[in-house]
Amino acid sequence: MKKFISIITLVLLIILISCTQKNNYMGYDHEIFTIQDTISNAITFERSFTDTIGIYSSNSVMLVGNFNGVKTRSLMRFGTLPDTAWLDSTFFESCEILFERESQLETDINVHAYKLLVDWSVASTTWDSIGTDNYEDFPTPVEFLSDADSFYIPFDSTIVEDWIINDTLNYGMLLDAPDAVDNFVEFYTFNSNDKGPKLRIVAIGNETGKKDTLLLGTTRDTFIGFDENMQKNYDPGKIIIANLPPSRLVMKVHVDSIYNQLGITLDQLKRYSINLAEVQIDSLIVENSYVDNDHISIIPYYVSDAQTDECMYISTTPTSYFIKSDSLSQITITPLLEGIIRGDLSNPYIALVSTHENKDYSFVEFKNNTPALRIIYTIPVLE
Repeated sequence: MKKFISIITLVLLIILISCTQKNNYMGYDHEIFTIQDTISNAITFERSFTDTIGIYSSNSVMLVGNFNGVKTRSLMRFGTLPDTAWLDSTFFESCEILFERESQLETDINVHAYKLLVDWSVASTTWDSIGTDNYEDFPTPVEFLSDADSFYIPFDSTIVEDWIINDTLNYGMLLDAPDAVDNFVEFYTFNSNDKGPKLRIVAIGNETGKKDTLLLGTTRDTFIGFDENMQKNYDPGKIIIANLPPSRLVMKVHVDSIYNQLGITLDQLKRYSINLAEVQIDSLIVENSYVDNDHISIIPYYVSDAQTDECMYISTTPTSYFIKSDSLSQITITPLLEGIIRGDLSNPYIALVSTHENKDYSFVEFKNNTPALRIIYTIPVLE
């Protein structure tokens, strides 16, 4: 009986304690604050630096001409020609090359075609590897005006016959626009859904008189470039992001400006959670631009070595866009800014890199003004 009374007493005691206990089992009842601020003078444009012009086999265009200080030439080769026996039974009625133009800047330009004297590959050919001794005029010079979106140019059939007979010396041709000053033309390559150059041969059988038309595409084509304005890394020059040559814009993050404008200390800022950080570039900062497809895709890279401008991609950094028609463009730098503030990334520099380097002439040039920094952050509970 006494045991039963003791159990009842214990149960009542537990109920009494539970009814009088506060509903705060752990932690604090502080409210979580998420705040949005726009900070001025926290990001400054520092300089641009230019990488070496590379060659990519996936290019959809060949470039010929000169724009923004960049000279370009294109290389192309028709490799799937008939064998020599085909020549014994036919004669040429006509021979032409079909070009399809992707775009063009300024006025139509004269293009000159040359016979290449050396072999070349898409993966490794550069401007310097094709010197003036490596190409020459055809027996009858080949010139044409890029005056239409799609056009045929007459081509000497003896050139094609020579390519067929001496197939091991068929290195193709070089397209140049030596008189181009500030204009260029883009032709599609064989990577562009069958829009690339075509060699159109109309031949007639010697005995049958039957007309045969061949339409042969290039087996390789690409462009090479040379930048007349190639700048040293620390020459301020133009503040620019460009696809060709691949130019990166370097910004500097002024962490002291951020915490001073927020009215806090650096230690406090380090404890804040940065939910979003955007560099805001308004149209007044844009000096000049030529943007294909109305935008440039941009990924911010961390400049890991400021002396050599060596860049490092942070996997969580998203792709942003400079939109030509927008009055304001936002470049997301959230993981980079967090790393710089907390000291995980020791240099305060971020490079804005185009995702389509060496693809076309797209570029955007900025005045050396300061863009705004928009941040959304959460203040820690125990602050």
